[in-house]
Amino acid sequence: MVERERLQDRVEFLGFVPSGSVRDTLIRGHVFLNCSLTESFCIAILEAASAGLYVVSTNVGGVPEVLPPDMIHLSDPNIDSLVEGLSIAIAEKIDLVNPYEFHQRINEIYSWHRVARETELVYSDVFEKPRLSFLQRLARYKTVGGVAGYVAFQWWQPVDLIDVIPDICLVHDNYEKKKRQ
Repeated sequence: MVERERLQDRVEFLGFVPSGSVRDTLIRGHVFLNCSLTESFCIAILEAASAGLYVVSTNVGGVPEVLPPDMIHLSDPNIDSLVEGLSIAIAEKIDLVNPYEFHQRINEIYSWHRVARETELVYSDVFEKPRLSFLQRLARYKTVGGVAGYVAFQWWQPVDLIDVIPDICLVHDNYEKKKRQ
């Protein structure tokens, strides 16, 4: 396509980019175009926004949750929609982007301290929930249908293959006890 459209002097295929060179590669541009058909988180758009690029991406999977709306234009996963999104980004958005501000905002949203704190909250929440007995778990499987739930359960997780894990005292529990003293 590059040759057909005579874009050789405007398009460069980089191939593999070592992780240490990603930032330097990204800051050469103004817009990051992500054309994924499926995506759960998409670290690439996070890296692009952190490098100060406005992002145009397909509206698939978890992509809409990764960046604030003013940092990304979401397009349907088809050529016309992506071209429209890219045109809007070029005409209306890239002049408004402050790369330093984008970087700072991403740094605040995705700090390791925040990720660790939120992960700890999830684990604490799980630890506080009562452990379901085998019969209670079986009852939950039955909610998808008496036979279907039980068959799915037996197929997906045969009882004889379930490892029983004994209750253990976690470091977190000891830490909490020491804090109370």
